[in-house]
Amino acid sequence: MENKYVFVDWSCVEPGYGTVWPYSKTPVISPYGIKIETHKPFLEEKPVLIPDKPWESSCINAYATFIKIENKVKVWYEVFSEASMDDMKSNLAYAESDDGVNFVKPDLHIMPFNNDYNNNLIKNVHGTCVLYDKHADISQRYKLIWVQYNREKPFFQGCSIHGAVSADGIHWNDIEKPLLNNPSDTQNILEYDEDTKQYLIYTRQCVDYPVPRRSVSLSKSSTFSDFDEPVMIMHNDPNDPPDWDYYTSGYHKWPGAKNAHIMLMDVYKRTSDTFDIHLLTSRDGIIWYRPMGQQPYIDRTSYKEKDLRLSSTKGIIDNEDGTWSFYVDANPNAHNIPPDIRIKQSGQYRRAVIREDGFTSVTADELGGFYTIKLDIQSDKLMINAHIPYGGWIKASIVDRNTCEEIPGFESDSCDKLDSNKIWQAVSWNGKSSLNDLKECSYRIRFEMFKSKIYAFSI
Repeated sequence: MENKYVFVDWSCVEPGYGTVWPYSKTPVISPYGIKIETHKPFLEEKPVLIPDKPWESSCINAYATFIKIENKVKVWYEVFSEASMDDMKSNLAYAESDDGVNFVKPDLHIMPFNNDYNNNLIKNVHGTCVLYDKHADISQRYKLIWVQYNREKPFFQGCSIHGAVSADGIHWNDIEKPLLNNPSDTQNILEYDEDTKQYLIYTRQCVDYPVPRRSVSLSKSSTFSDFDEPVMIMHNDPNDPPDWDYYTSGYHKWPGAKNAHIMLMDVYKRTSDTFDIHLLTSRDGIIWYRPMGQQPYIDRTSYKEKDLRLSSTKGIIDNEDGTWSFYVDANPNAHNIPPDIRIKQSGQYRRAVIREDGFTSVTADELGGFYTIKLDIQSDKLMINAHIPYGGWIKASIVDRNTCEEIPGFESDSCDKLDSNKIWQAVSWNGKSSLNDLKECSYRIRFEMFKSKIYAFSI
């Protein structure tokens, strides 16, 4: 949906002035009675993918990418056939599903396992992420990154990030030159930002501080090569306990929204040797907020089992029924448990289902309201994604960007009642929803609400 606004922060809400300068003609348009609220997903207990093949006899790892292409959900995931301290013994495997729940592991006949090519293995790599690049030539439509270690260098200083391209996501052509020669670790996230027209790699860094902790850095490039030196953007917060690491970023561009980003970040708690998933939001992918503070978005006890590590994979899937899904890897092994006593065939992917755009909302528990910042109207309708319970309501009016006086025909009193059962719906005024007379001009929207939530709007 074009020109979609979501509430990762207060950027699209006009702050106003409760007290204005003397003789000022600025209208009083302060927000009231609203807050940004986070919403947790529904966690399905039944796994959608488990380690049930000989080459998965140790585990399936959290480093996985889920992408929906032409109504098929594809996943590239990391497997280990034996418990080991050597990360480079991992392989990249592939599976696919028509519904995002029932996955098939096809025989690809690409690389052998115990001299047998009847398997779904693709490549001997570690710490992978896959990007479907719709802007690229067909031969480079899929892009892959992974890490390699130079064991002759000190730990955390011998890691390089490599890349490959593919037409089908199965058969890959390596790029000869490393994408990054930089002290980093796994897992790194590859994305293409439509807003900046740049490739992004969110790397896991372990350097640049007196006591190394896993942190998040960002590298950019206008092409799938020659990435900039990563710049650290997130590190253990002073409000965090001192033994927390930001293990994997879980970065995602917010689907369909301009200038909105989220992280489903794994926080590693060294003392307990466990992982939880934390939610972060951003307007630019550089400055990040933690709307739940130090509280986990999904904690390791969520499934009522002895999962010591919960990790988010890469990918948000549109279920086309008003919900989105992302996938969580649940593992009963602590991080530093020795290989010989690990629970074998561990790790399994489970769906987390959330309302479309449902990570955050502007919420009014009682009566609330706000004006937006000045917005260019580029669509022919004002669309809204909202939850309106029994007894609640939302009204919208379009107002002059400077005086904030209502535009005739788009007044609050003439706003038609919104349907409480729809995910996305058009706002109308006395039966009229068309904004064609206002297009290509700048206005503000005034929202008034009672006991309701606005997840997103588009104009």
